[in-house]
Amino acid sequence: MRFIISIMTLSTVLWFSPVMAEEGDGGYAGSFMQVPVGARPAALGGAYRSISDDGAGPLYNPAGVASLAAPIFSSSYRVMQLDRSLGYITALFPTAKGAVIGVNWLFSGSGAVAARNKDGDLLGSEISANNHAIGIVFAKRFENILSAGAKMSYLHSELGELNTFAVGVDLGVVLYASYLFDREKRETMSVQDIRFGLTVKNLSSTYRWDTGDIAGNIGVIQDDKIPLEFALSGSARFMNRKLVLASDLVKNSEQSFRLHAGTEYFVYPEFAIRTGVSDGSFTAGTGYLIKMGGKGLAIDYGFSTDKVGEGSEHIFSFDLLF
Repeated sequence: MRFIISIMTLSTVLWFSPVMAEEGDGGYAGSFMQVPVGARPAALGGAYRSISDDGAGPLYNPAGVASLAAPIFSSSYRVMQLDRSLGYITALFPTAKGAVIGVNWLFSGSGAVAARNKDGDLLGSEISANNHAIGIVFAKRFENILSAGAKMSYLHSELGELNTFAVGVDLGVVLYASYLFDREKRETMSVQDIRFGLTVKNLSSTYRWDTGDIAGNIGVIQDDKIPLEFALSGSARFMNRKLVLASDLVKNSEQSFRLHAGTEYFVYPEFAIRTGVSDGSFTAGTGYLIKMGGKGLAIDYGFSTDKVGEGSEHIFSFDLLF
């Protein structure tokens, strides 16, 4: 086991290069959608856009869920510092001819703080922030070589008495590169299940804040655009499919390049250990699949180390496969 952990750590280091991020490179609308969510993806450092084959898939690359062979119901919760929360609920259903449809709800929130006036006096009320992204997912696999997917989301944000909404669109494709080779060649290759992903997220996503309802004629209207995101990703399996290496290169219209990298090793077909790097933070986790007749329950755990004094975080996910 010590040897395997050493291999995983070395693989992550070799797979990872320094992230080109600067201080102050943040604070944009929709930031809750940038935090790696889902225990398996989070443990892999967020390097998941070329995999995306479970309940977390719609949040990374909707095309990845086209490989699902059975319905899945999934939920996840990230225990965060500073009185914040983040989680999702997903339901996905395969249909005829390699298509999958489903729904996904991503939510985040922060604890309430006491409202005060400009002089610092308590107003007897509280202010909190909450965000929701409710999406409809569709994906389809074309032959064995390519899948494409889309997610259309209703985005709702609340800050105290203010609220706003937007409509966002995410698009993605996955290229199953191993199928470029014939079956006999694929099964004898040392590198298997080679995948490449391409995603474009947050198309036409703009919040419009209007303070007129609470500030009267001195209110203002402000448009708050969610940065457009592009990502290239890749993953492959080694050691007879026991070891997975994955990497995502992400760039949005307002921030620097970010690299996510991760490794996953299946000690047994039902038990995996994971490690990764997410924008400079070390991640790790594990997962176990419980088989129940024709059904399965995947229980996953992820851990992310401290970043900018926020404290370490724990992520839990449950996927029920029918």
